[in-house]
Amino acid sequence: MTSKTLSDITFGRAAPGIFVRDIEKALAFYGDVLGFAKVFENGDPVGFVILEKDRAELHLSLVRDHKASTTNVAHLIVDDIDALHAICVAAGVRIIKSLADKDYGLRAFVFADLDGNRIDVGQPIGGAQEAPARFERRNLTGAVFHDTALPGATFDDINLSAALFSNVNLRQARFTNVNLSGVAIEDANIEGLTIYGIDIHALVQVELAKRGRG
Repeated sequence: MTSKTLSDITFGRAAPGIFVRDIEKALAFYGDVLGFAKVFENGDPVGFVILEKDRAELHLSLVRDHKASTTNVAHLIVDDIDALHAICVAAGVRIIKSLADKDYGLRAFVFADLDGNRIDVGQPIGGAQEAPARFERRNLTGAVFHDTALPGATFDDINLSAALFSNVNLRQARFTNVNLSGVAIEDANIEGLTIYGIDIHALVQVELAKRGRG
């Protein structure tokens, strides 16, 4: 028997599960329109995938006879909702509720994906700031971080091998026990970035060996 109470238990991220009738078409929609990247898949044929963009995470499950609900199945917070709304409109995405300032403190709109799943998108009015991003015990091999603000973010026990950081703000970020083999960094702000528990010499030797210099 455990003596722990709920106050002793730390909850991590909660990712919405979204049912789709065609995994490949759904991947194209969430990737091409919203910029999500697939970080995990399961099944043969594939019946489940995990998508990530910045701090947002979505789980797609294949249900061929899925019928969409008329209620929202996920909520996303972004830092430039007007820009995202314009992108969705330009891509022909079906807008369920138009963009407007809400009395609960968000500027928001609702769109539907290819399967009719309704996604509510919001941005705090007045520029309210979220807590720094946290990545813990994840396999992010080959992940792409592009045009992303991650100031103060923490990466703990993460596999980032072959990942790409392109135009990313990593100011005051912290890497702890992170696999950085093959990582590419293009135009990133790394002011105050700290790295712990990583054998930099080993990484250099691996890179030299790849180039035939080791």
